[in-house]
Amino acid sequence: MLCSAVASAAAAQARGPFVLAGRALRVTLGGDSVPLAGAYVVGHHVGAQGQGPVDSVRSDAAGRFRVPVVRPDTGGLYVVSTRYRDIGYCGEPVAPRDRAAAAAMTLVVYDTSSAGPALAVALRHLVLTSPDPDGSHRVLDIFQVHNAGTTTRVAADSNGSTWRVRLPAGIANFVLGESDISPAAVRREGDEMVVGAPFPPGDKQVLASYTLPRGVRELRIPIDQATSRLDLLVEDSSSSASGPGVSAAPALQLEGRTFRRFAAERLRGGEQVTLRLAAAADAGRRFTWLIVVAAGLGLGAALVYFLGRRGAPAGDGAPADGAGAEGLAARIAALDERFEGREAETSPDDWVRYAARRAALKEQLRAALARDGTV
Repeated sequence: MLCSAVASAAAAQARGPFVLAGRALRVTLGGDSVPLAGAYVVGHHVGAQGQGPVDSVRSDAAGRFRVPVVRPDTGGLYVVSTRYRDIGYCGEPVAPRDRAAAAAMTLVVYDTSSAGPALAVALRHLVLTSPDPDGSHRVLDIFQVHNAGTTTRVAADSNGSTWRVRLPAGIANFVLGESDISPAAVRREGDEMVVGAPFPPGDKQVLASYTLPRGVRELRIPIDQATSRLDLLVEDSSSSASGPGVSAAPALQLEGRTFRRFAAERLRGGEQVTLRLAAAADAGRRFTWLIVVAAGLGLGAALVYFLGRRGAPAGDGAPADGAGAEGLAARIAALDERFEGREAETSPDDWVRYAARRAALKEQLRAALARDGTV
């Protein structure tokens, strides 16, 4: 009888409404967590056919919130967000089938500071393509920046920076790619990329692309700060790399083409890694986003965006139909084109919705890549 009653109660709960519930917490300067009372918490839906807010509530004195979803989209994702000290924060996306996670969400915000432990490069990936028809090479430079502190790092003043890094000398066509940073918060100063965006505790991805001009056979990568790991992926079977601790991994054979990989760990500031290319190569070859993601870099969204846009007609920012990886990457790009660099002219509610939709779309993209077996 007891087992029957428990089973009936569990079944009734499974048939009940889908609810995004949990607590909003603030991490103080000292690292303690305290309830975030009165926070404006918004629930968002991201699905193949559309996205948008579903409801909003104020957190209670204990930081608790509860956002009911009357008609959940079983194929979509849901996420909660809030804004604290003019910075948007999102929780982890959840699917309707994972009701336990949806009922125990944690939405964390942080105090801000312009001081604290130095931001560190936990991981850096460089992807260099085969030559374009004009003989130049496109380079994708992906940084995973880690904030080990307990506060969101902000610039000391409006003209300052939160993080900066040296780029190779002599590059051209510098562009900020699909990443966790708005292009409006990034600028190039000489051979440096300067970021003024806030960095919450944890990891944030910063992606740039640029061109190695025609005829240049060496890419000299300056290491101006401690870097836990550097990975190189090169579409050139005759390429070589040198530098402190650099080692070659087995070549990758994908669709009849050869990719070389090099790696180095625990690089120190002031060191340099040099990538040397063959004297000649088959110009005009292009590899698809699938090949690069299949190489196992683990940064699918950035690579999909970069390689999917490579060679696309100018202005082609329309979202693709469906929820496949390429379609999701295009939707992220279209969303960024609409909002990035416009925070000052966008209402706080709309900006938080943008951040939440973007986070959920990226989670869908990771799931799509996992389903396809490409990551």
